[in-house]
Amino acid sequence: MRKTLPVLAALALVALPALASAQETTEHVTKTLKLDPGGTLRLKSFSGPIHITVSDRPEAVIDAVRYGTRERLNRITLDIHEDGSNTVVIDANRRDRTWFEFSGRDNVVKTDFEIKVPRRTNLDISVFSAPVTVDGVEGTFKAHGFSSRLEFQDVTGPIQAHTFSGSIAIRAKTWQPNQSIDIDTFSGNVDLHVPENAQGSVFFKSFSGHLDSERPLVLRDGNRQSLRADLGNGGANSGSLRFKTFSGSVKIDK
Repeated sequence: MRKTLPVLAALALVALPALASAQETTEHVTKTLKLDPGGTLRLKSFSGPIHITVSDRPEAVIDAVRYGTRERLNRITLDIHEDGSNTVVIDANRRDRTWFEFSGRDNVVKTDFEIKVPRRTNLDISVFSAPVTVDGVEGTFKAHGFSSRLEFQDVTGPIQAHTFSGSIAIRAKTWQPNQSIDIDTFSGNVDLHVPENAQGSVFFKSFSGHLDSERPLVLRDGNRQSLRADLGNGGANSGSLRFKTFSGSVKIDK
């Protein structure tokens, strides 16, 4: 037994550095790239909150905090680069196609983003469980998520958003001619606010969800699960509101 103790002590000394290297750490990344008004920001991430706001400068300022073991942070990188004319691309989980992708190892890094863009910027966002908040941006919006909440506050421009179980909240600041809002969810609920001058066709289709509107709607045809209605007085430049869900419900508020 006495001979065993030194051996155990030696094994413990070897295990301590390995344990320390397996502990999670953080990595702070800040990068600024040129982005003129009217440009596009493409963002792809897995988890970690994303907050996008506006500035008066012709640039995208990305402030990111990454969480993971040192080995994982080295293996899975944060890729931020310019792509073509007036486009910034962010990939929170860039990695080479190696055998790691086909092993049982964790292949994503949780990344928190604070991003500033010019007020007129088009956004193309793809996430899994990362909650997204966009505040004050004017442009064209495309967002795809799985279980993440997608929130657009005081935005201007057409919106196309798709989620599986995540909720969607939209507060449109202005209503443009031919404005369109296109929402597709499975079980996620939708909360929409449009300005008083909003007008257009409303299309709603759901298996078990329902549509509730605090704004007057003129029913054209359909029933509780599938209907077509008009918001406002309509007209040549009126827009469209399209909602498709399985069990998610939609609320249009004042």
